[in-house]
Parts: sequence; C-alpha cells; structure tokens
Amino acid sequence: MWSALNRLDIESDDPSYSDVRRRVLGRLGEYASLVIGPLNLRPTAAALLREDDQRVELRVSTPSSHVVLVIAIDGDLAPEVFWLRALAASNLPIPRLIAHDLSLTTLPFAYALESYVGGSLLNSLEDGPRMRVLARQAGRTLRRSHQVAAPGYGRPALNSRWPAVPWPEVLGGWLARRETLARAEEALGLECAVTLIDATIDHPALACARPCVIHGAVEPARMIVTVGDTMQLEALTRPGELVGGDPLFDLAHGLLPRHPATFRQGLLEGYSASGPLDAAQQGRLRRLELLLQVADTLDNGDAAARARLPDEVAGALRELSAE
Repeated sequence: MWSALNRLDIESDDPSYSDVRRRVLGRLGEYASLVIGPLNLRPTAAALLREDDQRVELRVSTPSSHVVLVIAIDGDLAPEVFWLRALAASNLPIPRLIAHDLSLTTLPFAYALESYVGGSLLNSLEDGPRMRVLARQAGRTLRRSHQVAAPGYGRPALNSRWPAVPWPEVLGGWLARRETLARAEEALGLECAVTLIDATIDHPALACARPCVIHGAVEPARMIVTVGDTMQLEALTRPGELVGGDPLFDLAHGLLPRHPATFRQGLLEGYSASGPLDAAQQGRLRRLELLLQVADTLDNGDAAARARLPDEVAGALRELSAE
C-alpha cells in the first residue's frame, strides 16, 4: 500500500515542482509508513488529498476512521500545532491534533497527524446565498476563537517559545519576508508607500494591547463545509504564519477584495453577531484592511488589480487622514 504512494513519474526538469516537493512526493509512501507504522492504527488505505509547494496532505483510512498526515515542504508546522492545541478545548470546528514532530527526528520534514474532516472547500461554492450563510458561521467561529489569549505576537519558535516583540514589529517582519514594502514602493511610488506605512504599521491606532489566538490566513479555501438539506461549517483549517496577534487581522484577511462578495458580507455579519465593533476597532480594521489589500494584491493580484492599486490606496489614505 505504501509503495504505491511514491510519485516517481515527476520529471526532474518539471518547473511546476520544486526539488523539495519532488523529493517528498517521491518518498511519500516511505514517509507515511515511518509515521503511521508505530502507532498501531491498522491502516487499510491511503490517498493523496492535496499537495503544493508548502505542504502535502495524505488521508489514511483505518477500520474505524480516517486521519490526515500533513508534511511541511516549505517551513515548519509550529504555528499550526500551536493553533490546534490552543483551541482544542474550545469546542470549535477545527481538526484534532493527534501527533506531531517538529524536530525532524522521524522524517527530514516536520509533520502533524490530524483528524480527517470530510466535506468540500468553501471556495468550491458559487458566490451566493449559501456561501453567505456558511461565512456567517465562520465569522461566529472566529469571534469565539479570539476569546483565547496567546502567549505573544506572531508565532512560536520550534522550541515553543514566543518572541517578546510588539505587534507592529511582528507585522513589519511578516511584510518584510514577503518583500511587500519594497514592492509597494515600486508599485505605488516612494511618497505613497511612506504614507501607507505611517498610516498602518507606524500608526498608534494599530497597537494591540493583548495578543489573542488568531488564524492568520482566513479565506474560503481554508474552510471545509457540507452542503445538503442543511449547510454546515465543518472545520476551519490550515492557519497561517501569524497565530498570535490582533483578532482584527483575521477579519481584515477575510475581507480582502479578492474573496467573493457574499463571503465577505457573511463573515462580517457572523463576526458582529455577538456585538458590533466599537469605533476604535472599526478604525483599526480599516487600516489593517488597507495594509493587507496592498500585500495581497502584490502577491496574488492580476494585472488589472495591480493597475487599480495606486488609485485605491491613495483614496483610502485620504479617508484615513480625515479620521
């Protein structure tokens, strides 16, 4: 069963596969046997769920259930392990962490074993009423998860320790690793890019007094749902790099313009269901929305979105300056 998982058909010069990704897929069966074998799970079948340059997910079936083996291709799984453990007792729709190894003792890559959650990804639904209903559920789930305090801002190191740095500095580091600020200067012009930094990272309104557990990458593609006679959010999955910080970072990420309109509408409705944001939170959200829109457009935007960006940023900055 395990050997059949090894992908030996990927050409060495295929540009769509990194060397590391090719290596993991080529030995996937071997890696799975090293993790699953000692656990006495009595596996009956295994199937590749999804894979990209960041991670490989393998569903392993047992006589009574399914589990998912997640292997990190790029980076590590410390944020995900923390997020799952921090929210485990909150009765939220998230996978259950069964085992993990971040020390590279068993495999040459970090891995986690999680419970399998059946369903479809929310981004497979059309933009419409059903997506809005499910996004409302996601918004309520996020609001509840944000009641859990985090040990610090950003993410834990492999030894589980958190950096003692303030939230704006964490945001600046996150943007620097994506080269957002350098690219923003090129796309927006130096003056506009400096004004953007002044209005966001360096603005006093962006300070966060208490770090909370956050998802860090809220989007429909990371939500598993079921749709039938009823519609249900089954799980929020795959947190991002930042798992400790301002809860409004999650909301701003979920409100990115590239997400479907009904998703954004439902997410905000669900998040606000237990109480509206106050004036200070609304102002902070607007600044985070602008910052994340710039970062996301430079990373994922098409030519049209990039062309619109300078005018959109300039208009948003004018509105923020009037506050």
